Amino acid sequence: MGKSPDEMMAAILRNLPAKTGRDAAAWAILIKAEGPSDPKACARWLKQAHGLGGATAQVLAAHALGGIHDMAPEQRLDKLYEGREALRPIGDRLTALAHGLGADVTSTVLSTMVSFSAGLKFAEAKPAGKGRVDLGLALGREPLPLTPVKTADPSDRITYRIPLASVDDITGEVAAWLARAHARAAATRA
Repeated sequence: MGKSPDEMMAAILRNLPAKTGRDAAAWAILIKAEGPSDPKACARWLKQAHGLGGATAQVLAAHALGGIHDMAPEQRLDKLYEGREALRPIGDRLTALAHGLGADVTSTVLSTMVSFSAGLKFAEAKPAGKGRVDLGLALGREPLPLTPVKTADPSDRITYRIPLASVDDITGEVAAWLARAHARAAATRA
């Protein structure tokens, strides 16, 4: 069985010294001294200025700035979709599809997205403005015959994004790509 979202967030914080050379307290001091005070801007800054991965940057920004890590998962979702409530059904459908892929799937609500993992992150549902949710997929760097947009950041685990403006945009093809990303994570983990 996979870790709960809270266990995953705790593991990210616990593993900071080995991965980054700084513990959560040292990162918090740096963030408060030099980083942006908005959690989303801070996560971007941590990725760009310090080369942290997306999930690590978001958990660390939330931890240092008193963000969503103190909230229950449902409250985190409410905060994520605040002002863009019409997008929540898209995110809820993606979460249901991801969890339907197997008992190994966990989801973590971060300040800017819901991250899906099966030992390794394989997808994310990220509200993009008020008009869409981007389904990000970890499908590697090889060229794929996809409609989705290939991401530009070579350091990001998420390599493709599918923009979804409504629940109806979550077609069988979208579900198949999500399943493919999950299978890829499971194979990499094995």
